[in-house]
Amino acid sequence: MTVQRFRKKSLLFAGILSLAAAHFQCLSYLGGPFSKYAVEAVNPSMVNAMTLSYSLVPFLFCLFIGYELSEGIRAENLQETWGPAQNGLGRVIAAHLLVLAGFALLLTLQYGAYNIYACIRYQGATVGYGLNLLGAHLLYLFLPCLVASCMGTALALFAGRYTAYGVMVLIGYLSSSLFAELLEAVNVFGGRAAGRLLTLFTLPYQDRMILDEDYGFGVEGYRLFRVAFWLLLLAGLLWLGCRLRRRWPALLCGGLALLCAGGFFFRGSALVREDGPDRTSDVLYLYYSENPARDQPADFTVNSCDLKLKITDRLKGMAALTVEKNEVGADCRFTLYHGYKLTSLTDGAGNPLDYKREGDYLTVSPPAGERLEQLVFQYRGEGGLSYSNRQAVFLPAGFGYYPLEGWVPLYEDYEVPFAAVGAEKDFTLQVSSSCPLEVSLPPAEKGYAGRTQGVTLLGGLVTRGDCGGMELVSASLSHQMGTLFWDEYQSRVDAAAQLGFDFSQKLKDKPVFLTDQSDWVDYTPFVEFSDHYLCRVPPMRWVADEFVHQALADAPEKEKVAQTAILLLDERTRKAFEVNCVGTGLPEPMLGVIDLDRCGGWEVVQPFGEAVFQLGEEPVIAQVKAYLADGTDARTALEFLNDLRRGAEG
Repeated sequence: MTVQRFRKKSLLFAGILSLAAAHFQCLSYLGGPFSKYAVEAVNPSMVNAMTLSYSLVPFLFCLFIGYELSEGIRAENLQETWGPAQNGLGRVIAAHLLVLAGFALLLTLQYGAYNIYACIRYQGATVGYGLNLLGAHLLYLFLPCLVASCMGTALALFAGRYTAYGVMVLIGYLSSSLFAELLEAVNVFGGRAAGRLLTLFTLPYQDRMILDEDYGFGVEGYRLFRVAFWLLLLAGLLWLGCRLRRRWPALLCGGLALLCAGGFFFRGSALVREDGPDRTSDVLYLYYSENPARDQPADFTVNSCDLKLKITDRLKGMAALTVEKNEVGADCRFTLYHGYKLTSLTDGAGNPLDYKREGDYLTVSPPAGERLEQLVFQYRGEGGLSYSNRQAVFLPAGFGYYPLEGWVPLYEDYEVPFAAVGAEKDFTLQVSSSCPLEVSLPPAEKGYAGRTQGVTLLGGLVTRGDCGGMELVSASLSHQMGTLFWDEYQSRVDAAAQLGFDFSQKLKDKPVFLTDQSDWVDYTPFVEFSDHYLCRVPPMRWVADEFVHQALADAPEKEKVAQTAILLLDERTRKAFEVNCVGTGLPEPMLGVIDLDRCGGWEVVQPFGEAVFQLGEEPVIAQVKAYLADGTDARTALEFLNDLRRGAEG
């Protein structure tokens, strides 16, 4: 009977068909054979993220359909008709919800079909990524649509049409990215507590950014608590609306809903990219606005570090450090990220030590007349952008997820700096994690051990393997596209070789940890540690450019000329360089190929292009090589290029 009543609403049925057609057109544009985005995507994650960003649309339609399917109960006074029967109204509502759940499932399958198609078409998808994508469809499509259906049904039982439609408009706004942006602004002005409470409404997928591929879609457990809160709360309301005799199940659902709300707010470590008060980068910005980073080198040496880590929703750690070259009675300064709460600090014999903590920074004092030799730190918590949870792990060397010697800046200029900290030391590591994990240290009898400046852990949707002669640890999707990345890098290295730079063994001499994180200071392309590299995702040409920068660190004017010449010599950028620069003088940078800062700006690029136009490529490159090789040539980049042009005119 429920299905018959549903089909009799011809206008509603026509609307559903129109919705399906609209979805088909939208999703075809994003993930189908005529997709503009699909042509440009290097792997399926871009299409998948864009598709899920439209999840608000099915949420709103399920809200509308849930109301329209059930409003006849009030309009036809069926509450009085079915109410006296044994659970009569409850059976009708259950039948309605079953139909709505089927509709939500159909919408989810529609989205899923396009996303599976994207995975097949662009390849590179792994089993781990597939399971993560399945979890995302469940969390951001099916369950929110089910919640919306229950909301609509509850409104049909308790509110009139005008009131219900007003509430549905409000729910739609509270669930949208527009409201998430408002919450982000509220957070900036100090309303984080209220903003976090309102994030209970943001059930659909909110993040329109390109996916962090080593993390995947956020399907952490705390997000399930948000869905469970609404399902339990609405189940209680529907129970009351059905006028059933026993009221305790509704009270039980309400109590469990409150517990789920608590589980949502006490989340542990998570990477939150979507707008709102919990966006990880914004939380960091607000914290460091009040607690500025410090930079003070250690006046002692750490000889060894014994780490024991347990990774669940949070990180639980123990670090035993041996120190030397510190004076009797002298304090020792350390850096430990403020998200990790220190539970105990003792010496090697287990005696508590006095310490003072100021945010990221610790000052440890020895007993009177003694010298610190061994320190044991016990701590737990979360690391912000350097996350560690059941889904993924990103704990880079140089970040204070274990005590670093000295006071080290962990945040600068809205981003996170990573750098090699201190000298090499003996590390041992024992770690337990529920997700696949790759470690920069070599395996040992118990865990990992080696001598290095720091230890990097990368876990989640990651893999390790050979790529172009390099040992690459990266997101599985990025690893599948490794040939593309490293062809780009090799092309830039080959171009630098024509100017006399030999970087052929760079990135091949030790493992490369390639991360999808994008919050590094000044977009630092890589950090080199004694036993591994830590690199950002493409463009990988930036890594080769950084090698050139380091080689000419004492000659910044010569670097401008070298970086500009490399753009011409790199086969991947040659065409764009010739079109934009050689003889044309267009005052616009090339799309995606010129780093104006490294090249010295258009005032260097333009005269270089004019010199190539007047003299030809070979003579200009020959003179550039001579200029770079001559340690006594102190001309600026402009002086050198002006001399080239004057020679051409002469």
